[in-house]
Amino acid sequence: LYGAFVVRAIRLADRKGLLAIVIGDTWMSIKSFEAMRLRLLDGHAFDSFVHLRDVSNHPDIFGANAAFVVSMTGNRTRRSPFIRLTPLGSERKEHDLRRALSERTADAGYHLASGNDFAAIPGTPVVYWLSENMRRIFSRPTVGSRYQAKAGPGTRDDQIFLRLYWEVDRRKIGVSEKWLLTDKAGEFRKWYAGCSYVMDWEDDGRRIRNHTNPDGSLKSRPQNTQFMLKEGVAWGKVGSGDTSFRWRPQGFGFNDAAPAIFGPHPFRLLGPLNSATATQVLSATGSTLNVQTGMIADLPFGDVGSLEVDEIAEQLVSASKLDWDSQETSWDFSRNPLVALAL
Repeated sequence: LYGAFVVRAIRLADRKGLLAIVIGDTWMSIKSFEAMRLRLLDGHAFDSFVHLRDVSNHPDIFGANAAFVVSMTGNRTRRSPFIRLTPLGSERKEHDLRRALSERTADAGYHLASGNDFAAIPGTPVVYWLSENMRRIFSRPTVGSRYQAKAGPGTRDDQIFLRLYWEVDRRKIGVSEKWLLTDKAGEFRKWYAGCSYVMDWEDDGRRIRNHTNPDGSLKSRPQNTQFMLKEGVAWGKVGSGDTSFRWRPQGFGFNDAAPAIFGPHPFRLLGPLNSATATQVLSATGSTLNVQTGMIADLPFGDVGSLEVDEIAEQLVSASKLDWDSQETSWDFSRNPLVALAL
């Protein structure tokens, strides 16, 4: 709702005037506010910006943690001051604000950025704190230019078509059997995570492909089935702030909760995606809570990696798989590691 007020305020403001606003900060990066960001930058410029960030323990501010002034006569080339305060109490924020204005350094939370800086990033997020080197990363080839990011089939009735693998006859689990080991994402985990679920994929998913509503319309979403059983780099669509990427070997199914990237040299891509740089890029583009395939395809990691990265990522995957398989719930569990030490 506040987005509508911002757009309306821009229309009402004098063409040579200033517009002061105090609102929440969710609009700064998430995709649904992209149109509002473009409207703010269209023929205008930020005059100044104080990002209060967390205000949960602030005595007189409730949710409104972004205070800024927009100049109606500005343009995208104008570099303006942005102050990023610590997410602590009001007294600390006041101290940090004075420090930022006095020192005017990035370490003190003082940044200069222009509309062009934001426009260079997909979605035009207001990520004023990014360094010049980080901004340049977005000019590199995207993941989507070299790979295919795809979500798996959506059953729309998981209680019918999905089971934990120990709930069904093990003899009926396999590529040519009724039940197919299936990646359903799960908790945050990098490098490798085995599959605890199986999906009814008998006759190439016949029952899922033909699952309908009472009126006869198709209820399921049997999408991208040509990528079933293929090796890829997977992640969980529903995130918790940080996104973890992991290797998924050949022979497994996947659903729409566990999308994946398909293409050559998966380890070469896996390493950079699990890096601190990728975490910053995802945060900058607002791709942290509902991580869609399009967001991953837009990441500027299409030409990164090397043979050395391949080898390091493969070692990390091996270590992560060894850890996963030490759990009794792993499909490949053989014996408890403590028991193995005693033998």
